[in-house]
Amino acid sequence: MSAIINMLQTDSNQNLEKNSNLLTMNNTSALEFIDVLKIGEALVAQGKLKPSDLDKILSLQKEKKLLFGEAAIQLGLVTQADIESVLAHQFNYPYVREIDSAISKQLLAAHTPFCDEVEGLRSLRGQLMMRWFNQGNKTLAVTSVNSLENGHLLAANLAIVFSQLDKKTLLIDTNLRQANQHLLFGVDSKLGLTNILGNQQGCYAMTKLKSLPNLAVLSAGTQVPNPQELLSLASFSSLLEDLKKVYDIIIIDTAPLSLGSDLLAVVPVAGAAVIVVKKGVSQASDVQTLLAQINTTGANVLGSVFQDS
Repeated sequence: MSAIINMLQTDSNQNLEKNSNLLTMNNTSALEFIDVLKIGEALVAQGKLKPSDLDKILSLQKEKKLLFGEAAIQLGLVTQADIESVLAHQFNYPYVREIDSAISKQLLAAHTPFCDEVEGLRSLRGQLMMRWFNQGNKTLAVTSVNSLENGHLLAANLAIVFSQLDKKTLLIDTNLRQANQHLLFGVDSKLGLTNILGNQQGCYAMTKLKSLPNLAVLSAGTQVPNPQELLSLASFSSLLEDLKKVYDIIIIDTAPLSLGSDLLAVVPVAGAAVIVVKKGVSQASDVQTLLAQINTTGANVLGSVFQDS
């Protein structure tokens, strides 16, 4: 997902095209100096610096009034990625550091959480917290008109940034026609939501992610011939009620409307939805149709998330 969120737009009647519209050592406190030492020691512990490098960095930092990381980078001793990794660890901000991780590189929030696109995701997260989750709600559906709008990517990245907020987060894949989340996270797809709803699996098959400890994924599960009927069962609503007792945030990825009306069984149980639209892909008339259909379910439409590429 190369360009994430411009805005959360609540007026769906507006035209889609319009919508596109470390510390210096000078006068450093004792506490700040300790923080600098922690960063330096962490880099040494990771083998990124030698103990003798610290004096060089501190000297340049004081001379040019730089941040510790800036001085280390100027000296060619570490990279920006090294500094970000240490800071993330220091401030307990989980993200994927393993080069060979099974988690897809499309999940920018997991691999490059400090980029501008993910900053946009955090802005969206803040809006959703204020307008929905802080009101005592725990579930949100992510919807779209068709697969090209990549609603599944937004749902996955959004779940990641909520988990990085130290919220116990669950991502559920209810796209039972073209499941995606097991591919994005590299998890087993054999047991999941359909198996729970069909009473074929005695326990919830949640997948925990080592590098994202506050995030769990419930994949779609075994492919079934009757996805809409399965999602319409009372057992789906009961399942969500049980999961609300365990998780702070539940993000539900739905099948796009172009694949069928399955999402209309999901959004009223979730209580609210956001609609993903994409420049050059989404048609205003199609989005209006989706909005009208969601409105018939009684669910809240919090807005549209516009992706400009």
